[in-house]
Amino acid sequence: MFNVSHRIFLRLFVCLWLPISSFASPFLTPEDPFLRHELRWLQDNRLLDAPLNTWPISWGGIDARLKEDGQDPVFDRVHDRLDKERTAGWGPTIGRIGFRGDRGVARSFQAEPRGGFSGGVERAWMGDRFAGKLRLTNVREVEPDWRGRVDDGFQFDGSYFAARLGNWSASFGQMERSWGPGWDGSLILSTNARPVPAFSIDRRIPEPFETKWLSWIGPWHATMFLGQMEEERPVPEPYLWGMRVEFAPTIVPGLEIGLSRTLQLGGQGRPRHFDIFLEAFISHDNANETTGITKAEEPGNQLAGVDLRWRLPGDLPLALYGQVVGEDEDHFLPNALMFQYGVETWGSWESSTWRMFLEYADTTSTWWTDETRFRNISYNNHIYGDGYRHYGRSVGHWADSDSEIVSLGGLLANPDGNGWGGTVRSGKLNRDGGGSSAVSNSVATDTMSVQFYHKRSFSKWDAQMTCGLGWEELENSSTQNTENGPTGFLSIVRVF
Repeated sequence: MFNVSHRIFLRLFVCLWLPISSFASPFLTPEDPFLRHELRWLQDNRLLDAPLNTWPISWGGIDARLKEDGQDPVFDRVHDRLDKERTAGWGPTIGRIGFRGDRGVARSFQAEPRGGFSGGVERAWMGDRFAGKLRLTNVREVEPDWRGRVDDGFQFDGSYFAARLGNWSASFGQMERSWGPGWDGSLILSTNARPVPAFSIDRRIPEPFETKWLSWIGPWHATMFLGQMEEERPVPEPYLWGMRVEFAPTIVPGLEIGLSRTLQLGGQGRPRHFDIFLEAFISHDNANETTGITKAEEPGNQLAGVDLRWRLPGDLPLALYGQVVGEDEDHFLPNALMFQYGVETWGSWESSTWRMFLEYADTTSTWWTDETRFRNISYNNHIYGDGYRHYGRSVGHWADSDSEIVSLGGLLANPDGNGWGGTVRSGKLNRDGGGSSAVSNSVATDTMSVQFYHKRSFSKWDAQMTCGLGWEELENSSTQNTENGPTGFLSIVRVF
């Protein structure tokens, strides 16, 4: 599993000189850390008044909340991108090709191919009220997941159809989602797993309430989706229901607060009627004598949590962020808690801007009640054998259950649209060596990895390239056997 394909890295070397391209869309999806940094740069410099921890983000919301008198090179680049996003009608035909080495456990905020080879084509259309994109990708040379399943073939990830309904949009598709301020993962919803096909409704422009009683909430965003997970699992095709509210209260400048909740329920052989959704929504879903719910009637599995990001006051370029997510519930409050903390700083160097972060994540369950269990709970569930996972990967943090990870990363964004970045990670996966884990199943693993990545635009060919190269080491905590080697990927997009 951990041998590196020389053929893939030969492709990587040859294709480093090929051009690729970006294109217009009403949504900003969680796949470009450099653009995410530039939006955050504008917000940290008080040129953008909008919460930025709920992805995908509406370009219309960014446009409406940008300051009009921004005198900043980053402002100009984002504004130019907005002008392109306003283009109506049919977009060009886009070709995509990607290569990836057969190693690499971590998957964070990055457009990294999901197989050793992937190729596809897409076409988008945007009108005054409707928009859509069809993306067809053929993914090959996919590594088997923790149960030995191989998820390859044709996929529609990234496709959608959307309609604008006043300040709301309704959509159906398979769009990547990421909730939370973390740069190296999210405890509740990340791009680690493939996107779930879902209906979604989103608030487009995060305008504050006009009434004085609620105006203190500041700009706010809300989203809700209902999707259906894959068939190839012990309980086929369960629903995944997610909801999130995010706001930036005016009473604490620089603070962003997000409240998230996801529910996994239904599926073949499980109750799927309306009452089940209602019972799950009001948290009347634990099988015991108090609720009167039997094991057969138990709605399913759910997670809930809160995340914060606070840009410190004054001119100090420093922000603190964190996320707490519970795998269980007690008196309508999250329990069996997982934690993520981080600190980030930013600045400029000559004509470029940079950002660095230090992040810690612990996915072991911590109870604020007197419960003694704390292992093999996170992302696992007694109803759904695969737990909180989709196509063999955790829907939450990439490190999966009972893991502890420290990440140090940074990036440099150049004024020409090119950029460099890197992340160093160290920690332990599945610390007790028991239970299910998509990245370290039934074994405890010490991990250390380093990854450098580069994004380059070729305006002459209307093209863009993203590639990465790194090293990963995995050591079995019981046998001390070590597997290590290089990691790498290349992603190309080009207009034809």
